[in-house]
Amino acid sequence: MAKGRKKPAVWQGFLAGSLLSLGVYLLGLLFLTLLLVKGTLSENGSFPMVAALCVLATLSGGLLTVRLTLQRAGGVLTAVVFLSVLLLAGLGIWEEIAWLGRGGILLLCGLAGGLLAGVAGPKGRRRRK
Repeated sequence: MAKGRKKPAVWQGFLAGSLLSLGVYLLGLLFLTLLLVKGTLSENGSFPMVAALCVLATLSGGLLTVRLTLQRAGGVLTAVVFLSVLLLAGLGIWEEIAWLGRGGILLLCGLAGGLLAGVAGPKGRRRRK
């Protein structure tokens, strides 16, 4: 690191990654909604796109967290935070979640994105003497 630059705290890295995941997911949902309304995307093709968006959102947030904190488990932990926010929002709005249906698939997609972020994240840097 540069001399005048401080390393951010671990919680700041997790907060930044979680907010990035939520932002990517919400903007992606807005874009998918636009495609559905315009007729470019069919209703049958909407769920696979939402699942892919869930993977991409957790992957992007997890990679940011792994990069900022240098902890490879940060990708999975960011995915857990992201998915818990989605669960709380879903339970608050619909008051139930179909675990064996599409809700469980979205949770697995989110965890897969977090695992990919942990695997694909930067390796720990070794100091040279």
